[in-house]
Amino acid sequence: MRHFSNEEWMSYINDKLSKTTCEELEDHLFSCDQCLEVYIKMIDRQAEELPVIDYSSFTDEIIAELPQKKMRKKILYQRTLFHYAVAAVITLTLMTTGFFQSIMGVVTTVEVSSTSKPQQSVSSSLMKKSLALFEIIDIKQKEGQ
Repeated sequence: MRHFSNEEWMSYINDKLSKTTCEELEDHLFSCDQCLEVYIKMIDRQAEELPVIDYSSFTDEIIAELPQKKMRKKILYQRTLFHYAVAAVITLTLMTTGFFQSIMGVVTTVEVSSTSKPQQSVSSSLMKKSLALFEIIDIKQKEGQ
C-alpha cells in the first residue's frame, strides 16, 4: 500500500490536485488509518495558519454587504385594520337594517314547525305496517274459506 506525502495532502487540502488524484486520495483515506492521522494533522496545521477573525465586527460587516431590502408601504386595503373596519361596517349595517332579526324569525319558525310535529319512531312505523299486512292476509284467508 502506497502512502502519500505531507505535500500531497496539503495540495489536496488546498484543492490543487486533479479530480482523479483527489478521488484516489479520498479512497486511500477510507482504508489507511496512518494516512488519515497525517491528513488530520495537516488540516490542524492549516487551521493554525488561517487568519484570526474579529467576531465583534464580523457580523456587522457581513450584514453591511447584504443587499438592503426596501420597505414598501402597504396599500390601505392590504392592512389588517382596514379588514376589521370593513367587517365592523358590514355588521353594523346588517344590524341596523334588521337582517339578523329576520333571520331569527325564520329560525324560530323552523324550530316551531319541527317541534310541533310529533315524529314517529322507525320501530313503531314498522310495527304498524306489519300489522296492516297481517290484517290484509287475515281478510284474504277469510274470503278464501
